[in-house]
Amino acid sequence: MRVYWKWVIKSVPNLGLGLLMLASTVTPRQTRSNVEAWLIYFGIENVPPWLANKSTDTWVFWIAFVGFCVWAIHLYMRTNLRSGKLSIVIRDGKPWVQVNPGVDQSQAAHTSGWLYTYRIALVNSDDSTLRNVEVKLTSFEKKPQNFDAIGSHLILRHDRSGTTNFNVYPTKDPQFMDAIFVDVFRLFLGPEGYSFLHVASLPEDINRHIPVDKYDVKIMATSESGEMAIADMAFIPHPDHIPDFRLLKMQSFPGR
Repeated sequence: MRVYWKWVIKSVPNLGLGLLMLASTVTPRQTRSNVEAWLIYFGIENVPPWLANKSTDTWVFWIAFVGFCVWAIHLYMRTNLRSGKLSIVIRDGKPWVQVNPGVDQSQAAHTSGWLYTYRIALVNSDDSTLRNVEVKLTSFEKKPQNFDAIGSHLILRHDRSGTTNFNVYPTKDPQFMDAIFVDVFRLFLGPEGYSFLHVASLPEDINRHIPVDKYDVKIMATSESGEMAIADMAFIPHPDHIPDFRLLKMQSFPGR
C-alpha cells in the first residue's frame, strides 16, 4: 500500500475539480444560476450579483475542466524515463537470456538438456541508491491451470536464499551490465522435442511446469521510497529458434 497512497492523495484535486464541474451543471433549488443555488444551499445568503449571473455556470465549468485536464496530464502522463529513477530494461543476448546445461529432475529418469533463463534488468538512473526494491509478477494472460505465481516475488539472479527485497545501486554502464538482473522465465529444452517452461518465482517449490506457449505478463518493481516501474512483456515461442522475451511497454513513476 505504501506505493499507492501518494497517487491517491495527489488525485484529490482532480476529484474536487470534477465535483465543481458537476455542481455547475446541477442545482439543489430554483435560482438564477447553479453556482448561486449551491452557495445558498451551504448557508451563504448574500451572493454577489456576478456569481448569480447565469453565465457564471459556464465560466466555472470550463475553468474547472481546464484545471482537471492540466492536473491529470501533470500527474498521469509525464514522460516515463524522465519521471522515475527506476526502469525495467530487456536487451538481446547475455545476461538477459542465459543458457546453461541443465537436468530435469522432475521425472523418475533424469533428462539432460539446456536450461534457458530469461531475465529483466532493473536500471537506476539516479545517483542515489534505491533501497528495499521488490519485484512481483502482477498479471499473467492465458493463465494455465493450477498457476499460483501471480502476486509472487520474482527471483534475483543467482540468488539461492529467497531474497524478496534488495538495493538497486546507480546504473553507470551505458549497456546496463551493472544493473540488477531478475529471473522471469526458465525454459528447459531436452532431447527429441521434450521441453517445459516455468516462472522463476518464490517460493520455488510451487513453480509447476507450464506449456511452452505465448504469454503476456506484467511485472511491477517498487522501492521503499515509492519509485515504481511497471512493464508489459510477452513470451513468444518460435518453431525454428528459441522463444523471444519482449518488452511491450514500460512506465516509470517517481517516488516521494
